[in-house]
Amino acid sequence: MTAALFVVTGATHWTLADGTAHPTGYWAEELAEPHRIFRAAGFEITIATPGGVPATVDRASLAPEANGGAEQAGRITAYLDSIGAELDHPADLAAVDPDAFDLVFYPGGHGPMEDLAVDADSGRILTRTLDSGRPLGVVCHAPAALLAARREDGEWPFAGYRMTAFTNAEEHAVGLAAGARWLVQDRLTELGADFAEAEPFTPHTVVDRNLYTGQNPGSSAELAHTLVRAVSTDPATVVARLRGSFDTGRTRPLAWRLAQLQALRALLTEQSEVFLAALHADLGKNAKEAYRAEVGFTLNELDHTVANLEEWLTPRPAAVPAPFLPAEARVVRDPLGVVLVIAPWNYPLQLALAPVVGALAAGNTVLVKPSELAPATSAALARLIPRYLDRESVAVLEGAVEETTALLGQRFDHIFYTGNGTVGRIVMAAAAKHLTPVTLELGGKSPVVVEPGVDLAHTARLIARGKFQNAGQTCVAPDYVLAIGDTAAALEPELVTAVHELYGEDPAASPVYGRVVNERHHDRLTALLGDGRLVTGGEGDRDRRYLAPTVLADVSPEAPVMREEIFGPVLPIIQVPDLDAAIAFINERDKPLALYAFTGSERTKQRLARETSSGGLVFGLLLSHLAVPELPFGGVGESGMGRYHGEYSLDTFSHAKAVLDKPLG
Repeated sequence: MTAALFVVTGATHWTLADGTAHPTGYWAEELAEPHRIFRAAGFEITIATPGGVPATVDRASLAPEANGGAEQAGRITAYLDSIGAELDHPADLAAVDPDAFDLVFYPGGHGPMEDLAVDADSGRILTRTLDSGRPLGVVCHAPAALLAARREDGEWPFAGYRMTAFTNAEEHAVGLAAGARWLVQDRLTELGADFAEAEPFTPHTVVDRNLYTGQNPGSSAELAHTLVRAVSTDPATVVARLRGSFDTGRTRPLAWRLAQLQALRALLTEQSEVFLAALHADLGKNAKEAYRAEVGFTLNELDHTVANLEEWLTPRPAAVPAPFLPAEARVVRDPLGVVLVIAPWNYPLQLALAPVVGALAAGNTVLVKPSELAPATSAALARLIPRYLDRESVAVLEGAVEETTALLGQRFDHIFYTGNGTVGRIVMAAAAKHLTPVTLELGGKSPVVVEPGVDLAHTARLIARGKFQNAGQTCVAPDYVLAIGDTAAALEPELVTAVHELYGEDPAASPVYGRVVNERHHDRLTALLGDGRLVTGGEGDRDRRYLAPTVLADVSPEAPVMREEIFGPVLPIIQVPDLDAAIAFINERDKPLALYAFTGSERTKQRLARETSSGGLVFGLLLSHLAVPELPFGGVGESGMGRYHGEYSLDTFSHAKAVLDKPLG
């Protein structure tokens, strides 16, 4: 059951500038309406006050004139009577753990200006809730409570947040501004809030990341409904929320896109240590490798996009045939709508957020489904993304097969999936029901061709580093070596030396060698070791998810290790007599995501480029084409469809709309 915490003022009066006490408490509508809405949505609600004192209603808020008539006033009074026991015996704020709740809500009234505005326990709850990424709702005068929030360094955590509250104009309209010691709007603005106000007494809500604010009592119900939608994990509700946000046009302006990308940058830089710890817990990644391949890679993609986005979005002129002149034609990139990104477990941060960069740059709303097989990273994304990005336009849903299946039952405007071909087919079949376009980044068996005459020691170092990074769990890692002629025998000892240089005599003790994701994958990989001759490695520890960097020689092309993508630290060497045989070997199999070659021959390079098909072709390096921002990344055939990175991401997540403008007359 979803749990909500209501933090309610315990004050019974509001001290004015002349020292007199003005009767107050919580405002009836601001507590009753949200409480009713949350309860109807199935929430378990806890009410808490400073010191656990009974919560007292501002009697003026029960009057018919404060509620649009006697009928509404009676309904609110009856509802408050029905929860009277909760209001008379609330929890003590000092004993409340905000992490036990899915959202926190502060109803208003002038009372919060008297107690919550200076209450340290309330300040602690507000700061913890904001930093957790869980929704925080405050309405009317309740934003006064935000004044008490502080970080350990004394910083006000809400600085820069867009918010609203009972305005100075509204205080003047009710005749209380002149006698007040201070006004909520003034204090929030002084501390650095980005204050937004509507006309007095007009229902008005503002959402900035996980902070939800309402201007006045009339905003209470709308704010509560928005919060209910915000915490929903029902796929239909989440997609409807994202589609509603897209339909308002809020994601289209360049300013919004750049602001979200800058917020994503702040997420990666400010929370990098959190992500590095999660990546180590999930995959045993050392901090240097994890930063370079996950955080740093995504930052480079993001920075390249930000630097070029305005230019990329400039409409491209098109020539108009003479019969249509005078006229102008152009191509405009239109956002698609709601994008689903399904991320894998092997690079669970980079492969979740790099597609998000492109989707946001193109002006879409985005739903991210992290991999359940990387639970620490998934949890960090689910907690932190709402804290930094526009929660109405970017959502995260965690879960496994059941949840992903439910998601795929919804209509999206693009689905971006990274993973294996089996699930890729399921994704494509689900998308077909709605005619939804898909990008499938799959993988496959990427070969490395090694010709005679190259520096084998250097080649072996590059192969070992590219293969055994992340314990071989990289979609573009070399899957096997095609060694031409007598290169195979000479390459074997060089690979042994390279592994030792990278990970020492005992890779299990190496701080830079990763781990297999789980026991099931460990079992799958060890079952592949029965064919061929062991050159190095082979040792494993299932409980520790460790499998040594392993090289196999004399492997049959029909062996199990050659029939499926290995996706682990096992490298077979296949000997072929010449380049013709190597090309034939590659072409007899599914098209790989990448093809690598170490050769000094320009003719060999030309033949491989002309006579083979692969997602990418790289000479003299491994994996590095991913880091070239102006190159597309994607597969072909069984290794996937679609492409992204840089401007290619904008193409993927946009529609190239043709515009022809012929003047009338």
